[in-house]
Amino acid sequence: MSIITLCPVEKDDSEKKKLYSKNVSLQQLYKDILVRDFSRHGRAVVKALRKEKPEQYLRIIAQIFIKKEKNEEEINNGDQLTDEQLYEIIRSLEKELHSITASKTKDVHLTTVEKTASFSTS
Repeated sequence: MSIITLCPVEKDDSEKKKLYSKNVSLQQLYKDILVRDFSRHGRAVVKALRKEKPEQYLRIIAQIFIKKEKNEEEINNGDQLTDEQLYEIIRSLEKELHSITASKTKDVHLTTVEKTASFSTS
């Protein structure tokens, strides 16, 4: 007996055909079953968990936020950029860094000259 017959899923005909086909993964099947169960009982369970076991409730919330932040980091880590785009970003940052350091060096040099000039005139 398969898990599909043990836990029937209330879906329309096209979704039932998809679930009963041999191509459906167990992961997708379990996900569908959990989503259905959560949609029926989730709010009450979460409310009871929050009241009866607040430490577990907070642990679950923390796990959800950590996963969300990790996913956002994975999206923003530059993997979607081509090598040429990365090189261009690096070149522009190098130019900007060079101009900043050049202007700071120039300011330091002028300040030294001004101090020396004011010292010699006194």
